[in-house]
Amino acid sequence: MIQQTLKRTLQYYEHQVTGYRDTEKNFYNISNRCSYADHSNKEDIEEVSGILQCTANVLGLKFEEIQERFGEEFFNICFDDNERVLRAVGGTLQDFFNGFDALLEHIRTSFGKQATLESPSFLCKELPEGTLILHYFHPHHIVGFAMLGMIKAAGKKIYRLDVEVNQVAEKLCSDGSNPGNCNGLAFLIRQCENANITKNLPQGTSQVPADLRISINTFCRAFPFHLMFDPHMSVLQLGEGLRKQLRCDTHKVLKFEDCFEIISPKVNATFERVLLRLSTPFVIRTKPEASGTENKDKVMEVKGQMIHVSESNSILFLGSPCVDKLDELMGRGLHLSDIPIHDATRDVILVGEQAKAQDGLKKRMDKLKATLERTHQALEEEKKKTVDLLYSIFPGDVAQQLWQGQQVQARKFDDVTMLFSDIVGFTAICAQCTPMQVISMLNELYTRFDHQCGFLDIYKVETIGDAYCVAAGLHRKSLCHAKPIALMALKMMELSEEVLTPDGRPIQMRIGIHSGSVLAGVVGVRMPRYCLFGNNVTLASKFESGSHPRRINVSPTTYQ
Repeated sequence: MIQQTLKRTLQYYEHQVTGYRDTEKNFYNISNRCSYADHSNKEDIEEVSGILQCTANVLGLKFEEIQERFGEEFFNICFDDNERVLRAVGGTLQDFFNGFDALLEHIRTSFGKQATLESPSFLCKELPEGTLILHYFHPHHIVGFAMLGMIKAAGKKIYRLDVEVNQVAEKLCSDGSNPGNCNGLAFLIRQCENANITKNLPQGTSQVPADLRISINTFCRAFPFHLMFDPHMSVLQLGEGLRKQLRCDTHKVLKFEDCFEIISPKVNATFERVLLRLSTPFVIRTKPEASGTENKDKVMEVKGQMIHVSESNSILFLGSPCVDKLDELMGRGLHLSDIPIHDATRDVILVGEQAKAQDGLKKRMDKLKATLERTHQALEEEKKKTVDLLYSIFPGDVAQQLWQGQQVQARKFDDVTMLFSDIVGFTAICAQCTPMQVISMLNELYTRFDHQCGFLDIYKVETIGDAYCVAAGLHRKSLCHAKPIALMALKMMELSEEVLTPDGRPIQMRIGIHSGSVLAGVVGVRMPRYCLFGNNVTLASKFESGSHPRRINVSPTTYQ
């Protein structure tokens, strides 16, 4: 930003530097070597001052004039980026600088920073002759250097005022004293023409409380969270709400520091220091009883504005309680009726309660949503199990149609090889064993067969008792459907020897294989089965029944 200000300052005098291109070139070379991207320090100020001094010497102008132009361009850049905000700060030039503290405090808060005693701040006071004196405490190096021009530009840009600004030696410290070593600047501002740079009180304003149009009791009820104190920090007046919160005797003379403490800004509770921060929002907190038995949760914070009442040389604090929940309000012994109708705190509390109810509803909805999501996930898992089961029982296209609730039409398959098998002497085995032993034996045998079906990509048609039927070329079209069936038959013979009957003998299989066309379709609704029909199915079964123990009977069609 400093580089941009220097360039704009040079551009303002560009029409006067014809023939001085070397100076202009030197200026740009110096400014480009400086880095002002993040911050400015005293060394940067010296270099900027040297650049401006060089320009002033070339143009034959005073250094102060170039310095003012630098400040004006600095303000113009800020104004171009933040015109709407700067115009809204104050109605007069005095209000503008006094309101600037609140703007700086908001910016600091937005970036998560806290104001300290060393933070830059402004105080603009009106002098008896109608001029203004602006105090700039703990000035930033660049801003302090450019302040003369910035004040002029602020008056001209925002209020259309031509003002005369001079830096004066008078310095005011944050504690109200005037030592010579204070870190601050002071500027005297005079209007060049008849213009309103301050807000003057009407002539003849009374300083007698009895002349008020509103009684003190009515004022205390209308503004229950206000207080007034004099230069000695003695409390002169208390609102009804603050009176309820104080645990001390309010009928005797109270000191501000005995009843309250200033939370924000970080200043000591003195009349002079409060006067220096009139443009800053204040947060004060009631103090618990000195005995320490008072519950510290009962203390209350009040946020508001300090106003200097010049008629009585006192300070009026107008505030609102810092509560946003009914529980906090009731916990401090207050009710909604204790907050004035005109106070926005009422709306804040009610909106907070509404938000609390909405949060409760939102939590219940989130809980219900989570339950629905878990139910949906469980349903999806069960659905996947059902789909997997269908795909394990039926061919893929048939399972898809069944899952979608479509009617499965019977289809003819021209090239299919079928295998039928049974166990030799199965009836005699069943007569000698218990049903559980038979089931265990068949399960062990068929589990091995099923694994082999998956390995050879063969479709298992059905098992009825000791009969085991598989087919190739049915669920997936294949030109060499006979080969996997032949391999399956050999493997079945091998696997059957590994499984023993309950009496300890290896199982003997009888297998028949035949190839040809078949008709396949789904039979039944409640327990649908995928069945094969046709003469070739009967022939395959007969080849099995005509086979011998531990032999594979292959039809001529399959052999070819």
